[in-house]
Amino acid sequence: MIFSFLKLRKKTAAALSGILIGAGSLWGLSLWQDIPLIALAHELGAVALLLLIIVSVAAFIGLILSRFRR
Repeated sequence: MIFSFLKLRKKTAAALSGILIGAGSLWGLSLWQDIPLIALAHELGAVALLLLIIVSVAAFIGLILSRFRR
């Protein structure tokens, strides 16, 4: 695999490969469906923000529950 030249771990290389394949697929889809790339970037940013908020809320709830458990 090409990532072996970069000295990456297998899990890191797999995650990076998945992200690159997904980005390439979305780029091809945007070309095929005549979706402007900026609109696709806005959607991707919104999804990333939503995931960040969900992870933050989950971490906050976990922190609060660990404080009350003591």
